[in-house]
Amino acid sequence: MKRNTEQASFSMLSNALTRKGVNVTIAGGSSYTNGKRIVIGVGPWDQMVCSLLHESAHLNHTNFSAIGNVMQQTSTALKNAINVLEDIRIDLRNIREFPGAIQSYQSSRRILVDIITKREFTNCLDDILYYVLLVGNLENGITAIKPALAGFDWVTLELDKLCLKYAQLAQTAKDTLEVRELAENLLLELAAMQQANQQEAEGEAEGEAEGEAEGEAEGEAEGEAEGEAEGDAEGDAEGDAEGDAEGDAEGDAEGDAEGDAEGDAEGDAEGDAEGDAEGDAEGDAEGKSNGNTSGKALSNSKGFNEIDLEQSFEDLDVGKLLEAHRYQQDMSNYSRVPEPIKVVPYTVQELLRGNPSNVFPAANLQVNGAVANAVKVMFRQRNMKLSGVTQFGELDEDRLVDAFLGNPGAKNIRRDIAANLSVGVLLDASGSMGYPWDDTYRSYVATKAAMAMTQALEKQSGVLTSLSLFGDFYLELKGFALKKTPSVLPYVELGGTSTGSAMMEMGSKLILQSSQKKVMFVITDGQPDVPQEVVGSLDWLAQHGVVVLPVIIGQVDVRFTGFKDLKVACIDHVNELPKQLMQLLKQHI
Repeated sequence: MKRNTEQASFSMLSNALTRKGVNVTIAGGSSYTNGKRIVIGVGPWDQMVCSLLHESAHLNHTNFSAIGNVMQQTSTALKNAINVLEDIRIDLRNIREFPGAIQSYQSSRRILVDIITKREFTNCLDDILYYVLLVGNLENGITAIKPALAGFDWVTLELDKLCLKYAQLAQTAKDTLEVRELAENLLLELAAMQQANQQEAEGEAEGEAEGEAEGEAEGEAEGEAEGEAEGDAEGDAEGDAEGDAEGDAEGDAEGDAEGDAEGDAEGDAEGDAEGDAEGDAEGDAEGKSNGNTSGKALSNSKGFNEIDLEQSFEDLDVGKLLEAHRYQQDMSNYSRVPEPIKVVPYTVQELLRGNPSNVFPAANLQVNGAVANAVKVMFRQRNMKLSGVTQFGELDEDRLVDAFLGNPGAKNIRRDIAANLSVGVLLDASGSMGYPWDDTYRSYVATKAAMAMTQALEKQSGVLTSLSLFGDFYLELKGFALKKTPSVLPYVELGGTSTGSAMMEMGSKLILQSSQKKVMFVITDGQPDVPQEVVGSLDWLAQHGVVVLPVIIGQVDVRFTGFKDLKVACIDHVNELPKQLMQLLKQHI
């Protein structure tokens, strides 16, 4: 099955991590890492690549033990500040370690742009931390983030410089502890900047109020003085013209009243105009001093001074943001995939040292030989042509030389075709299987069948094999990188029967292989804990080219196993395996 670019990228990065001892699992809907294992929630490949990049960066570069208690006990504001600065730091290290990953980062940030442009600004610390994250991504060379900056035109020049400063400090921080200190200092500087801006705004408001009051007072005083003088002059003139005392009295009274009214009106008008002009000028100056060159704020943001720096509502971890975005998409194709299975925290060697008596039974040489011959017959092909020109694969060199030397007995040139096949064998180790002490236990038949298949297949050219136990837990006994199955393997009873989750764990390893064909044998005694999880795993594995071949130990109603739509091999004794195996392999490989 041809892999797309995103799946190929996922495989390359996963294989690089696997070589470092990291277990990569695809299962469930959430992505996380515990330091030894990375779980990637199922979804579109581009989003899975983004999540893998992010979680691998955390695994390689984040000191979880150093800040574990801090992240649990601290405020959401400080936790988000740590997350944002740490994401900037670890992403840069990931890009330097995997230079080709920059394209995947560009893709992931297009998803982040979609998230940010659709969110409503909350006028809390989150708005500023989103801007720090964007600035940090640009500093890391991830230019796809630029379109998201359009909604941040409320950011002042002073605030922009502060965000850039801490993004660059995060890039050069030596470890997670230093990032924590940076986050604390960032919050302190933001609070100090906001306090200074608010004090400046209060001072300007006081100045504006004083200017208006002073203008009104001066206008009233000037109007009263002019009114009195004008009234006196008019009264005297009128009194002289009329020539009597009554005229003088009337003239004085009318003049005083008229002068007072005119003076008051004129003074008030002048004072108000003067005060308004001063207030407008001071208001313009305040806007400029705050550095808001755009003159407006988008997305319902009120501006930096009104942001509540103690409030933070979102979980600003890039991994969580990508995960939330995935859930907003159409997840109908992935909703039935089970959650990841727990992995046994011990190695094969540790288990053997701890309980050396609990091991696989000795191989049945007769059965092993029969299975090996069946596999060999199926894979070996002969070519009857004399010339090697049209041959592909591995040529038998002795026969080729004999043919060219004219040996009459070497008319045929045999070629063994490399299988180009990866086979995973999944063995049920639930409580119902029992311990493999003798052939009265199902596990006795199952373990011999598993060993026979694995050892027979791994002898063929171009075949990679893996063998694992499963129950409620998962234990890998032999990985694809190991060429030969160890002769002694531990057997551990693993509780329930989480078949679907175990299939996703094995499938995660299979799809990373570059082989043309990928096959999974599931050897079990019947009904899983949740049959629907088996169906969900089968659907997802089939979409990615993994063929599942169930081998049922004992007589079981297949309808209750989750495998009802598949061809199932049923055996009661290991001697029946070669025939059943041949039938399955011929049908599917």
